[in-house]
Amino acid sequence: MIISSAIERRYKLSSDEFQKEYVELGKPVIISGVISNWSGFDKWSLKYFKQLSPSLNIYAKKFSNKEIEICRLTMKKYIELIESYEKDPENHSLPPYCHDLPLFSLIPSLIEDVKPFPFEYLPKWYWYKWWRYCQFFLGSSNSITPLHFDCLLTNNIFFQIAGRKQFTILLPEDAKYCYRQGWRWFLVNPENPDFNKYPDYKNARPITFIVNPGEILYMPPGTLHHVRSLDMSISFNIDWHTQKSSLTALAAIKKGMPVQNLYYNWLLTMGLVFKVPPQIIFKFYKTYLNYVS
Repeated sequence: MIISSAIERRYKLSSDEFQKEYVELGKPVIISGVISNWSGFDKWSLKYFKQLSPSLNIYAKKFSNKEIEICRLTMKKYIELIESYEKDPENHSLPPYCHDLPLFSLIPSLIEDVKPFPFEYLPKWYWYKWWRYCQFFLGSSNSITPLHFDCLLTNNIFFQIAGRKQFTILLPEDAKYCYRQGWRWFLVNPENPDFNKYPDYKNARPITFIVNPGEILYMPPGTLHHVRSLDMSISFNIDWHTQKSSLTALAAIKKGMPVQNLYYNWLLTMGLVFKVPPQIIFKFYKTYLNYVS
């Protein structure tokens, strides 16, 4: 098995270049120089979130043996867990991971902190209230999301604000070497693969790299990714379809995609292909933002 750090890095990539050279070709890329002037880089911190909305009820996740346990707590309590862990990680348990939280919808004032937003990277259908499709990741150092792909087989554009994250990704054609469990999770731990249990993983071609604050990561549909926070980290992403990827995702029902996922993909196809306005579609799609799969 060869572990590579080879992922293209581009500075101020135009939307046209992004679409033609990466989205249409299904190639991952890291983009810098586009969002580094956001006020969020100066403002977003544990202290800021705790002061902004201390009583906000949120949820965080614990991943163990590919089971997902949901923990519900206030923003203040969650931030305090992270602060305690960061001060003395040896004597505090790793906090759960605030993972896939629609925080812009919960705290709309945060939208002003991420302007100008590069919505031109997205299909025009998503431009209307683009922030509604965003999901946040807030957690301590050593927070981990195990190996998986995004459940609707969407494109993923990921914005790193605070801290660094280490990604290990594998392109979809290598999924067959990673010992799938259920629809979108995989048994292999790319950081420490057990070749006795998972010998086929020797044929995989993982790409490992770090995403730094101010960088954007693009991952094509079906990209497997394992993510570790190297520091206390604040990030958010948007899962989005093109017309082509939405139709491809609908066909994945033949490959085991759950019916609930098919429903959300059908909604997006109605918008992207049949031009149903997002104002109508989002009424039905918004439950996806709290969907655990």
